[in-house]
Amino acid sequence: MKRYKQKQMSLLIALAVVTLLLAACSQSNDANEGTPVETKPQPTTEKVQAEKKLTIGIVNAPVTLNQINTQDNSASLAPIGLLNDALLDVTESAEFVPKLAESIETTDKQTYTVKLRPDAKWNDGTPFTTADVAFTLKLALNAKVETSFKLNFIEGLNDFGKLEEGVTEIKGLRIIDSHTFEIKAKTPIDPLVFKERFGAKVYYLPEHLLKDVNPEQLSTHPYFQKPEVTNGPYRFAAYEQGQYVELTKNEQYYLGAPKIDKIFIKVLPAANLVVQLQTGEVQMNSLPVGLVPITDYDKVKSFDNVNVTSAAASEPAELFFNVEKLPDKKVRQAIAYALNRPLIVEQLLKGQAEIIDGGIPSNHPYFNKDIEPYPYDPEKAKQLLKEAGWDTNRKLAFLIPVGNKVREQAADILVQNLESVGFKIDVQKYDFPTLIDKVEKGEHDITIFTRDYYIEPSLYFTTYKSNDPESVIRYNNPVVDELIAQGEQEIDEAKRHEIYDRLQEVLHEDVPTLAVYSEKRLQVVSKDVLEGKPLNLGTFNNVNEWDLAAK
Repeated sequence: MKRYKQKQMSLLIALAVVTLLLAACSQSNDANEGTPVETKPQPTTEKVQAEKKLTIGIVNAPVTLNQINTQDNSASLAPIGLLNDALLDVTESAEFVPKLAESIETTDKQTYTVKLRPDAKWNDGTPFTTADVAFTLKLALNAKVETSFKLNFIEGLNDFGKLEEGVTEIKGLRIIDSHTFEIKAKTPIDPLVFKERFGAKVYYLPEHLLKDVNPEQLSTHPYFQKPEVTNGPYRFAAYEQGQYVELTKNEQYYLGAPKIDKIFIKVLPAANLVVQLQTGEVQMNSLPVGLVPITDYDKVKSFDNVNVTSAAASEPAELFFNVEKLPDKKVRQAIAYALNRPLIVEQLLKGQAEIIDGGIPSNHPYFNKDIEPYPYDPEKAKQLLKEAGWDTNRKLAFLIPVGNKVREQAADILVQNLESVGFKIDVQKYDFPTLIDKVEKGEHDITIFTRDYYIEPSLYFTTYKSNDPESVIRYNNPVVDELIAQGEQEIDEAKRHEIYDRLQEVLHEDVPTLAVYSEKRLQVVSKDVLEGKPLNLGTFNNVNEWDLAAK
């Protein structure tokens, strides 16, 4: 009975409280009739700003996100460059500008003193210091680690830019303090060599995360599948090989958080790229791996939602011969004479391209303008094949990457040209990662792809070095080796020009590679993009300032 009375009393108290609350609300509403109560949120007609997302279209897939071993894959450079900063960046006008480095100075062109920005940091908030620099270099240049760094000019490294087996210290590296270090070259070098090869091409690893890694197991470390701690303007979100890379802005970025929240790098065929630029699903193409076919120029120009410009003729589509399988230069010369490159330029590319023989673009300061390209002369090709005693029953394996529509069509014409002078061709088409894997193993006689643009001329010639383990041409010429070495070490600009002119002449005669065409690439960008556009050089300089119109 006592318990029942307690429950009854509790119920009466609760009813009284509810009654008082209702009365208070009624009085409040009466007193403030027509005015919202301050503590009560009201519906609003203002739009919440949508997340800013930029989709960039490419036609060749990235093969890696490994910043110390890009495998010289152009498609990988976009995501790697957005995730990571180097000491220097490059502008559209080929100027080097500070990034992680506050300054780089030299008094003798042999010892270079680098001061890091004191505010530079990893996206987890950890400061970026010379400890990361030393850790990265010692690990990447270890004899058991594969790297794309080309640093053979540094004292203590061998001709391939690596430490000898068992050596762990780099003689030419001196750490001065947490934000200052020195790099000493074997001999004085042109500052361009240091700025491009070291300043702009070396990306770094977080020492605080990877300090205990075994160098022999580095390539399979989970970090390189999901590089979540980096120092660039964007951070890793997702990666589906052959399909896309998704990046999200680095709120901790030392140069200021990007204005665009997400960048989505999408892999798709060239025809789909054009369609999705029109629909707005893609807001920008990318150079050189997101080429819009020049044959679609009029079509794309008619789209009312994009701006279209045309860049100067740049890095050419280039044939790379496996010299071990085609050792006679007469055979390689015969291939050069057999190719109807004028037809490709005039008909396929509508005249929006030019013919050169080497890999250096014609607008580059070190391009040798005195070299006359091999003319189209099928009879000369047949004569050279006869002189070389070519076995007409032998098939040449021609490996062609898919994705670039114009390059595929050009390759089809090349195959017809070669067959018409007596070659038998085994055409094999692959996605770019598969093709790179096969040509690195030497499974090709001929392949075709495009190299990157370099400011420093020596970088165009590293692939011609004898016994270069990363070369797909397997070329060996002592004269070329000597000229390459001279060019890298010469600090007098006039003499460097003489060396590189001579080097291009020797390579033109020997034909270990041959450019097919150098096209004027289309730069297509949505009108919704307020800042940012595809460029041949320096595309992602100041990418944190890129912006999209609010939706």
